Amino acid sequence: MQTLQTKTMKTNTKTYTLTVSQLASLQKDTKIYLDEAFQSNTRWNTAMNQAYIKSVLEGKAITPITLGKISDLLSSIELHYGPTHSDYQFFRDLLDQDFIYITIDGNNRDNCICKFLNNEFPLSEGKYYIEHNNIVYFEATKNNKYFKDLDAEVRNYIENISLNTLVVLQSDRKGLAELFSNINEGLPLNNQEKRNATPCRFGALVRNLVQSHLNGFSMLYSSKNINRRYPDELVVTISTIVAHGIKNLDKNTLDAAYGDSTVEVISFNKTATIVEQLSKIVVNYGAAGFDVGGKKNSNLIDFAMLLNYLNNNSIVIEDYEAFYNWFTESQGERIEDPTILYYGKKGNNPRSYAGLLRGSSSNFLQIRLSKLVDSISSTPDNVLTFRDKDRKYDPKIRFSLWKSQGGRCALTGEPIDARHIYDGSVTHIDHKDPWSKGGQTTVENAQLVFANANLRKGAQLVEVPSL
Repeated sequence: MQTLQTKTMKTNTKTYTLTVSQLASLQKDTKIYLDEAFQSNTRWNTAMNQAYIKSVLEGKAITPITLGKISDLLSSIELHYGPTHSDYQFFRDLLDQDFIYITIDGNNRDNCICKFLNNEFPLSEGKYYIEHNNIVYFEATKNNKYFKDLDAEVRNYIENISLNTLVVLQSDRKGLAELFSNINEGLPLNNQEKRNATPCRFGALVRNLVQSHLNGFSMLYSSKNINRRYPDELVVTISTIVAHGIKNLDKNTLDAAYGDSTVEVISFNKTATIVEQLSKIVVNYGAAGFDVGGKKNSNLIDFAMLLNYLNNNSIVIEDYEAFYNWFTESQGERIEDPTILYYGKKGNNPRSYAGLLRGSSSNFLQIRLSKLVDSISSTPDNVLTFRDKDRKYDPKIRFSLWKSQGGRCALTGEPIDARHIYDGSVTHIDHKDPWSKGGQTTVENAQLVFANANLRKGAQLVEVPSL
């Protein structure tokens, strides 16, 4: 016989009704937690609100609003998983904030009803057939269409309309997400919309970041694609790159980012920096540059990988416009280059750079990143700066030094792999005449060396005071 200590909890629900005034009161008194996990990016406009209120008044709003009762959810999670479970803490926090319910489906409807009773939007003008007592219909006119302006008996009718309500009494967060997906099965949800329906810290971070840079994302995506969470998926993809480096960017990998303390959560500040850089470029210089070769989504991933590499290696973009132009031009050249860069394990899957952009496996991404890093040496002058404490070098110098040194460390003579040319944790630009002793920061006084060799050299140059 199986005990209640299971990995998956059964979802239990019960059907109730709430009056319009009860729902509005709960909403107004902030007793209903409207989790953005169960909300589209765009709120209803006035016309949408008016259409829903009309259906409520005429008895046609039969689809139930689905709420989770937080105290019952908390109890069921404690029983099944114990009080140390992350889901228990999630609902405990909501209960401590005096929330009674969490909306699973119906955020827009909750808001709509509360706003109407609060006179925030009017009825659309026309007749409303309510058949209440002696009133067959009432008419909303130009001067008589806000709730406060309606006849007292009509207002009383509206306040007491019963709305179908489905209350979830037992479930964990995963179960609520699946319930949301099942409710919305009529409009098939894409993978990102399903991820978004997981109430967790990472999901909130993603949504808030997208919202804070909506001006940039609005230039990259249509309003329909924004509503269907395309910007969110890009942020999740960038988060995965930041957190794990080169890894398959498949559904399972992106799904795994969602939680309260995943690596993606811990490293989210770096993700936010990349999104801010991307948004800055799009807002100031347009989004068309990422359409090169008709590969916008893949180009954005490449650009994010490149930004992540630059940021991790203290390479600073001094001229964003020039950098954007350079990326678009060099990416176009890579896309048009027919050179085969990948043949597959059996040699039967030849792909040029353009072919690699059609996939997101770790093999493809690693080759793409390698080509992107190699291209740094072709950036125009004064576009990038390599910052090493108080000293600054143009990162292109690293490539030219590497070539002039025959690909070897100037101190040890050991070969330096091309992938380490710009990696500040592996290689340093060293001053032949020490900077601490007046050596100039010039190409003539620079050499590319292994970091550990440079540190040994620095230790040897330290003067030991005489006793």
